[in-house]
Amino acid sequence: MEPLRKDLILEGAQIYLRPICAADTDRVVRWRNDKNVVKNFIYRIPLSREAHLDWLKNKVERGYVHQFVICRNEDKMPLGSVYLQNFEEQNKKAEEGIFLGEEQAYGKGIGTEAAKLMLQYAFEQLRLHKVAARVLAYNRASVCMHEKAGYVQEAYFREELFLDGKYEDLIFFGAINPSSKEL
Repeated sequence: MEPLRKDLILEGAQIYLRPICAADTDRVVRWRNDKNVVKNFIYRIPLSREAHLDWLKNKVERGYVHQFVICRNEDKMPLGSVYLQNFEEQNKKAEEGIFLGEEQAYGKGIGTEAAKLMLQYAFEQLRLHKVAARVLAYNRASVCMHEKAGYVQEAYFREELFLDGKYEDLIFFGAINPSSKEL
């Protein structure tokens, strides 16, 4: 996959998505290490500044990940991040990940809007056929957000992951490009 254009802005009603950059590093490290974010991630290893910069250099800048920062329209405040990764060019699909790092963004439809903008980008600009997402079943906010954004539950894996000393259920979601027959 080609790297994300650095000038690309995806505009929504209350938020916009802009490409992540090195200047976001301290904020993203803070978000990713926050207990409210970590509890909903599958990979829970603490994120260092060096690891994030390595991610930017070796994943984002090389086009293996298309990552955006979610920003509020009214004051440009960064609220979280949404990304596509694990691109499969032959199958025209990718996996979405999303998190809100600022508690003031919770419960306002911001995640849903960001997920919809990302699907629109994936389908209209990248011309992907499918976008998948993995969600921990206990994360009801993320389950609802993905459903509102247009994802459909495709699989429910009981006791799939061993996290924090116990087994957790995992839901696989998928969204199909409604125009994919024309691709």
